[in-house]
Amino acid sequence: MKKNNEENLKQELPQLQLNESAKERIHTTLLNHQPSPPSKKRSWKGSKWGSLVAAALGIFIFSLLTVYIISETEKEREQERYVQAEEEIQAVYEEMEGNLQSTEEGQMLNPIEESKVNLAQSSLKKVEASPDKEELTSLMREIEIYNQAVPQVNELQTQINDVNKTLSQSVFDKDLGEKISSLKKEVTNKLKKLGQLGNPSLKAFLSKHYTAQMDTLEKEFETYTALQEDVQDLKKMAVEQSVDAQEFEQKSEEVMSQVNRLENKKMAARIEKEINTAKAEFQELMAKAKSEAEEKAKAEAEENKRMEEERVAQKRRKEQASKSKEVNASGPVSKEKEESLDESSPEDELYPMEFTMTGPNGHTFKLSRDFSIYKIGKEYDDIARRYGARFYYTPNSDVSNVIIGRKIIATVSLVSAAKIEYKDLFIDLMTFRSKHYTREQFAALVDTVIQSGEPYKVEEGNSGELLKLENGTFIYHSW
Repeated sequence: MKKNNEENLKQELPQLQLNESAKERIHTTLLNHQPSPPSKKRSWKGSKWGSLVAAALGIFIFSLLTVYIISETEKEREQERYVQAEEEIQAVYEEMEGNLQSTEEGQMLNPIEESKVNLAQSSLKKVEASPDKEELTSLMREIEIYNQAVPQVNELQTQINDVNKTLSQSVFDKDLGEKISSLKKEVTNKLKKLGQLGNPSLKAFLSKHYTAQMDTLEKEFETYTALQEDVQDLKKMAVEQSVDAQEFEQKSEEVMSQVNRLENKKMAARIEKEINTAKAEFQELMAKAKSEAEEKAKAEAEENKRMEEERVAQKRRKEQASKSKEVNASGPVSKEKEESLDESSPEDELYPMEFTMTGPNGHTFKLSRDFSIYKIGKEYDDIARRYGARFYYTPNSDVSNVIIGRKIIATVSLVSAAKIEYKDLFIDLMTFRSKHYTREQFAALVDTVIQSGEPYKVEEGNSGELLKLENGTFIYHSW
């Protein structure tokens, strides 16, 4: 029967593994147990039966104590595993929270090392039964969602950074507006999907960073587009000189005030540079127009003066011719009358036989119209007269000039030159000088140089010629 009782106890109580602490407590309990002394009045049979009951009761009590001690030991172990899992998961979760808080706009989100995540997962699996396990499982799920989302989030950030970089450059893709619109839709869709995964911290981060970045990017693109149109208007005003200086300056300040409100400082600096370029161009062209107007007015005044002087000279020549006929009809001419007839005319005063000029470099040189010495000068002078000018040469030099009043408008030499406004005079002079071009041929060369902006150059051995337009001046060089 004792054997049967032991078998029943083994079936009812599972075989348990005891650690050293449990064994020590059981051993101590058994050593301190004091059994009751046996009754002398019992019979032998009663004594034997009592011993069996006492033995069974002892085994039962021993088993209960063992179960209790083992149960308490397992609880302690479970608690230790829970605490360890909690510490490791909490450390990883805090790292995730730290990454979300420290990552600024435009920066990449750092993932959590895979080894840390694996260690936290392993610790959680060891927690078998705990009322707080679900809380740790929830934290672990958020960590896993975070690590899965990081590559997708960083891909979006890379695209946003690329668009921002393009927007800051001097020339951008003509389809940039469509790219921004498409990227905004992609960001919205991805953030919606990621927000549904069950990580509140990640959802808040995505909403704060990426939605705001796209709104700013879209707004700045719209502002930039409007500013570009304003800058182009400024450039057009500068080139066409369609407004006065005060109105242009006011328009420039209005555009600049908008530029100062841009958050993208690279873009603002580039647009400011374009505005300053337009302002400089306006000032330069305005100064040039003023100078040209002054020169034109001066040339017109000189031409009017020359024409008036020629008109007076012509009138005096007619009067002298009339007096000469009267003198011839009346008899010989006296010496006094000859001197009177030889008086200089206004034309001679404007274009004397010889005079000196001082050039822009301070060099003084002599000019002469004595064609008895420089006979070919008469033919150049005939060409010059067709344009209201006169031809002068510098004695003992290969340099000659065509002059209106006291202004040199063309130079004839090995290197000849004339302003573009005297193109026809220049063509006639060079046609005569070159000898191997007709006027039509040389005029065609001039037109080609004007249209192409490229010089015309021909070289044959040690000789050649070069025709170019430089800073509004034709230059013809032959050697």
